Amino acid sequence: MINELKKRFGPKCLGLKVNYTKKFENSPLKQIRFCEAVNDAFKTPLLFNPQNLSCYGAKRSMGILKHDEELVQHIAQESRIASQIIRMAVNDIPHFESPIHNILMGIDEEMEKEVTPDMFILFISPKDVMELMKEYALKLSQYPIIKPYTFMSVCGSVFANTYKHGVISVSFGCPESRKYGGVKDNLMVVGIPYSVCSQLFR
Repeated sequence: MINELKKRFGPKCLGLKVNYTKKFENSPLKQIRFCEAVNDAFKTPLLFNPQNLSCYGAKRSMGILKHDEELVQHIAQESRIASQIIRMAVNDIPHFESPIHNILMGIDEEMEKEVTPDMFILFISPKDVMELMKEYALKLSQYPIIKPYTFMSVCGSVFANTYKHGVISVSFGCPESRKYGGVKDNLMVVGIPYSVCSQLFR
């Protein structure tokens, strides 16, 4: 499946498996943002430990940060947006209730023979997003969930939302993902469940 996605959308496509149970050699120990880890995994598969997260928003998305108010105040201070507006958005962005143990990222075509991804994350052009939305509506009679928020784009609005709800999710990105996570100015972030991918592209 990953080969088909890369043929259609380019190299910024990867598969993910949540709570992978086998050993994996590349398990970075450095403190990192989730979007940074995704960008690294486009090049080299890795087993990501959410305990190494350096980002408040990603910690909340992965079920590690339990108190939203700490995150709300952090975002409000950075963005200068009123905390009540931030709070409303945070309440609407999905997250895991229990902490994730690990995420196998960057599942390539060889690995996919043994590991079925839970979902895929893509960094693709707005035109490709439009075409994907059209195909989604045509074949599955659904539209993606598009969150308009300017934070937790890769970790919450795409990863957590896609995994938890089994739907294609789209985000315009956030300042952190564009600064640290390799989301270029001409790209958007998309999450596709494996089950949906199988129906769309096979």
